[in-house]
Amino acid sequence: MQNQVLAFKAAGMYAHILALFILFQLEAAAQNLVPNPSFEILEACPTDAGQTALAEPWEGPETPDLFNACATSVSYSVPTNLSCNYLPAHEGEGYVGMFVYFEREAIFARLLDTLESGRQYFARFYVAADDDCSYLAQTFSDAIGMGVKGTGPNDNFRIVAENQGAVIRDTAGWTKVSGCFQAQGNELIVQVGNFRGNDETILESTDTIFPISQQSNYLFVDDLLLAPFNLFPDTVLMCNGEPVKLDATFYEADIKWLTGDTTPVFLAQDTGVYFVEAKIDGCVFQEKVTVVALNFNNLLPPDTSLCQGDEIVLSPNIEGAYLWSNGSKSKTLRVSQPGIYDAAISNICGDFAFRQMVEWEACKCRVFVPNVFSPNGDGINDALGPYIGCDYDYEILKFEIYSRWGERVWSSGTAVDRWDGLINGREAVPDTYVWYVEYDLFYAGTKRRILEEGGFSLIR
Repeated sequence: MQNQVLAFKAAGMYAHILALFILFQLEAAAQNLVPNPSFEILEACPTDAGQTALAEPWEGPETPDLFNACATSVSYSVPTNLSCNYLPAHEGEGYVGMFVYFEREAIFARLLDTLESGRQYFARFYVAADDDCSYLAQTFSDAIGMGVKGTGPNDNFRIVAENQGAVIRDTAGWTKVSGCFQAQGNELIVQVGNFRGNDETILESTDTIFPISQQSNYLFVDDLLLAPFNLFPDTVLMCNGEPVKLDATFYEADIKWLTGDTTPVFLAQDTGVYFVEAKIDGCVFQEKVTVVALNFNNLLPPDTSLCQGDEIVLSPNIEGAYLWSNGSKSKTLRVSQPGIYDAAISNICGDFAFRQMVEWEACKCRVFVPNVFSPNGDGINDALGPYIGCDYDYEILKFEIYSRWGERVWSSGTAVDRWDGLINGREAVPDTYVWYVEYDLFYAGTKRRILEEGGFSLIR
């Protein structure tokens, strides 16, 4: 690791940069938005039926059951429970059981974050069948799914992962149920249960006494997952030319980079756009990330003066977390007053401190019109017009003269034309008059329209 302090001064802008140059590894951050996904965090160990709420924040319509290795009752312990089940947890030491046919139960909780509109998500959970060995009949079904919805009173669950058509018969192992979807936005509640009616649910039973419609089915669920496919930010920094390790690991997905590499970790040697594809359980996700160089010689924006009455936007033009001297955390700062503006910026390349001094500038041309006008034919001061001195490009739009009563007596669209003191061919009377000059000023890539005025006396 190399520590280096860099200092720059350019056109009134000062930057002091503490940079830590390392081989940077950008790891995929696929957060599981399901809280307490394996029912391991408990208020207390289960002692009876219907105690799923002990695994906060899970709740359930009706009375779904909580099973955990800490239970003192063998009926709700893990791996042995109920009458003759032997089912180790898929993850950790706990899981939940529920009726999914005839009798209906489900579990639901609030997600850790609201789903983002348009974002791709991967949903998965594991399910196992109950061993009904203590009963005369055994039942199995295909009835289980995961759904999400918003918090509005009229919001309905949207199924995002579901086992349908394949009857779940495994009582000693776990069956994976998964799916992928694009969020509509604002989904915040997740629920697991049977979202189908009895007529859409397959039920197999060895019971010959009761009709199928009156029989029930019980399933266990564990290890819930709902994660966005959002591996990288849009842009990552390459610090001082050092390679960037991009880690596209996404659970058990098969990874393929556009370069042909199939390992999750890819070493980006150059700046540019990198594309990656992940395939998992029939879902295909794609993402791109842009690697840009942090060039310390080009960090400072060009100097910009502040014209009176205008605003400018200060932007150090570097990725990172910002904190301006006024408390703003935006990447840009709009200012309309002179002063000293500081920004502290942190990113993976180091900590940056920027200071820019903003000063007033006139930002207009120097317009001169004589204050005395004597159109008497003596060759001295016989024509009136503006004289323009300017440090910028400009364009005259009009030069106009008005009487003291507000009547326009002369007008021109250039700075070349001069008033000869005539109004409709007749000599203007000696009096006080007002002039106006309107022009466009082209400054720092912008156009400002400026109107200036003054007065003069006409004598003969």
